[in-house]
Amino acid sequence: MQERIKNCVLQIIAESTGTRGEGAYFIDVTVKGSEKSRKIEVLVDADDGIRIHQCAYISRRIRERIEGDDELLDLIGENFDLVVSSPGLGEAIMLPRQYIRHAGKLMSIVYRDESGHDVELIGHLQEVPNLEEERPRIVIMPEKNKKKGHQPKMESITLYLDQVIRAVPEAEL
Repeated sequence: MQERIKNCVLQIIAESTGTRGEGAYFIDVTVKGSEKSRKIEVLVDADDGIRIHQCAYISRRIRERIEGDDELLDLIGENFDLVVSSPGLGEAIMLPRQYIRHAGKLMSIVYRDESGHDVELIGHLQEVPNLEEERPRIVIMPEKNKKKGHQPKMESITLYLDQVIRAVPEAEL
């Protein structure tokens, strides 16, 4: 069922060129609950940040498709809740493409270094070079230590995406 809904969403997004849904891309779908009270959560985003009208457009199209497909409607059940939104602040990045919209922003990253140890890092995402490369990478400028006194000059760190275990955009205060 989840795969059928995912395919439905991918098709709607592919067909959204020239519409209010244009520019959105699929991240994830989850289906929760029983047939009597099903909840479908669809996560979408856009390179410059998803807009509410894009989510509303995609939501309407998904509902139309589900309600127009008797087989899918039987699987889901007549009483379902549909939520289409973007990943919120504090949600882990799931796709390489998501890094683009977080360029310049503060991130908490856990990555595996060359020696195989997990390293935690908080810093600003400085650069997202070509994600089409054989081994895509990002460039992070670590946050300076909050302690007073002389601090060494910080240098940016290049991480290959296959090293990143978890990357979470953080709020800047």
